[in-house]
Amino acid sequence: MASLPSTTYFSLLKGNRSFRNLWYGQIVSELGDWLNSIAIFTLILSLGGSGLALGTVMMAKLLPIFFVSPIAGVVVDRMNRKWVMILSDLARFVVVLGFLFVTSPEELWLVYTLAALEIALAGFFEPARSALLPSVVDRRDLVAANALSGSTWSVMLALGAALGGVVVSLLGTRAAFILDAFTFLVSASFIFRVRLPAARGTAALEEKTRTGIANFMDGLRYIIGRPGILMLTLLKSGLATSGGVMTLIPLYAHQMLASPEAVSMATGILYSCRGVGAAAGPVLIRRWFGDSSRTLQVAIAGGFFLGSVSIGLFGLSSGLFSASASLALIGLFGSIIWVFSTALIHLEADARFMGRVFSMEMGLLTLVMGLSNWAVGYAVEEFNLTANQAAGVLAVLFTVPGIVWTLFFVALPHCLKEGKCVGPPLAADPSGLTPPPVGVRPRDD
Repeated sequence: MASLPSTTYFSLLKGNRSFRNLWYGQIVSELGDWLNSIAIFTLILSLGGSGLALGTVMMAKLLPIFFVSPIAGVVVDRMNRKWVMILSDLARFVVVLGFLFVTSPEELWLVYTLAALEIALAGFFEPARSALLPSVVDRRDLVAANALSGSTWSVMLALGAALGGVVVSLLGTRAAFILDAFTFLVSASFIFRVRLPAARGTAALEEKTRTGIANFMDGLRYIIGRPGILMLTLLKSGLATSGGVMTLIPLYAHQMLASPEAVSMATGILYSCRGVGAAAGPVLIRRWFGDSSRTLQVAIAGGFFLGSVSIGLFGLSSGLFSASASLALIGLFGSIIWVFSTALIHLEADARFMGRVFSMEMGLLTLVMGLSNWAVGYAVEEFNLTANQAAGVLAVLFTVPGIVWTLFFVALPHCLKEGKCVGPPLAADPSGLTPPPVGVRPRDD
């Protein structure tokens, strides 16, 4: 695929009000997400929770998506994606307020339950947001939009984690949960302002008259039958093999420091450094090397191998400064994999299957990440591994998906170029979800 014209982030935001509102909603929602994570980790540790408890809550914050993804993908492709996001936000507002009722170690089960419910709802929101993006952004702007969204996630990680550390240290976990709950209401208000193109064709009559199971099987056949799409769908699962780092961060802070307040602050700092690094990766690669598909493919391979080195450096860290620096590198290379794999899916996948593709991707991603986090917590608890030793194991595992991806795009480059090896052209989309052609987007007046 030829390189698409570059777009500045400022011009994209200024000229496209729908994308701007989608982006504002992302900022608020993700700020609250990371504030919530710091509060949950602190709450568990304050109630006497162990490394295994942290690993379990990470699974609760990830694994439910794997089970809801078959349903979510069909819902996202059959319903108005904007309203799927709004309803998810409103439901999560109620769920997060439930954390206020956890007051004793005997109620840790409620933490796991609420975390599972919250992430299950996110399993509808995130695929809907990803699938919605090509409908509000020109094709030539998709890489820029993904780079901006990825960097925003990273900046919100940095700010949200730091804010979480400060709020929890000064005001306690209850204040953090209340603030997080209200971010969902603000996010929903921004998404409500997103304007979509007018539906085309027969308003998805053919899709909606088929059963949900039939729609799911159609999506599964689409993904499996196109090797390029299948590999792109699996890339984030490869990235998730390093997910155990998320559990290692609070354990590392707890290993170094004694007081709960100091642990909360150090955890926030470490997560923030990861976010700072992640903000830079896709933006720098795009600035230096452009937007071509080949650039994205090579950058993903480099992200895996250099990310493995960075995880190894984290394992060798002996203090807060060296740990922060290595986490910044982990975030930088991980964000390259995340953002560019999403951009390639937007460029290659058919719009009518986009929700099912992103739901499948997210389901597998969270399954692997949940297992990675649980395995780290279990290894620390049962085998007495230090956070540093567990990081060394993750560094080795992270090279495997990098090798597989490199062999794929070197041996079968035609599978990721101009739709070849992605199956024959598809029939006209009856769903009304096909994004507008280049140069056409929803009116912003």
